[in-house]
Order: sequence, then structure tokens, then C-alpha cells
Amino acid sequence: MASRYWAGSARSASALGPALAACVALAIIIATAACSAKVASSCPDGAEQWVKYELFMGRGGPSGEVVDDASWDSFLSEEVTSRFPDGLSVIDAYGQWRNPDATIEKELSKLLVILAPPGDTSSGLMNEVANEYKERFRQEAVLKVTSETCVEFL
Repeated sequence: MASRYWAGSARSASALGPALAACVALAIIIATAACSAKVASSCPDGAEQWVKYELFMGRGGPSGEVVDDASWDSFLSEEVTSRFPDGLSVIDAYGQWRNPDATIEKELSKLLVILAPPGDTSSGLMNEVANEYKERFRQEAVLKVTSETCVEFL
């Protein structure tokens, strides 16, 4: 069975003929280059491709309590700003969702937005923030959205 595959074949490149050997070598070079090439950015001139991370964090607790402004401010300072000192945005939001017994739950929320260059550690840091929020404020879940976006500092 191994003889069907290039790595296990008893044939050498020279036995295949110079033209075929050259084609095989060229195909390997092209495939390797294509795999390692960065996807071309579709951003307009002057803009860079970054990653946008969003966390949707409900402010209602399981027993009807609310994450008040002072508690949120402490959390923001201790858990978020310490991980993202270069900048972030927080937006007050209102959301709703269907719980397991089909009741529509409505609550105030916070939307945390982080923009970061691709390949940095922000995704893991956002997971840490989400887990801390769930633990501290007894939340069932925090919604994380990750998307590619174009940024330009004007």
C-alpha cells in the first residue's frame, strides 16, 4: 500500500523523468507558498485588517439582582483594563434571550469591544474576562463574537 504514495515509493524523482520531476517540485513549491501566504486584505487603502472581539454581558443575576454601576466599574478596572490597557470600548445595551423553559428574558447588558491586530493574545484574554464575569456575577453565559474588520486611525 505504501508504494502508492510519494513518500513510500521506491521510484526516485530521476526515474520519473526530468520534466515530471520538475513539475512535481514546482507543485510542491507552489503548494507550500500558498499554504504559508497571508490572505490578501480586502481593506481599503490606508486601513489594516484587525480582529474585533465583542463580549455581551448581561447585568441581571439568577435571582433577579442586577450588576450595579459600582460593581461593573470595579470589574472593568480590575479585570478588563488590566488586560487591555491600550484601549477598549464599553457600550450600554439592552438584550433579550429565551431561557430553557421558553420564557423571554430581558435585561440590561454591557457590550465590551476590543480591536486587536491579528495573531495577538486578545482572544484568550477575552475568554479570561468572560470567565471572570460569569464567576463573579453568577452568569450562565457570556456571548463572545469574533470577526475580521478593517481599521484606520485618522
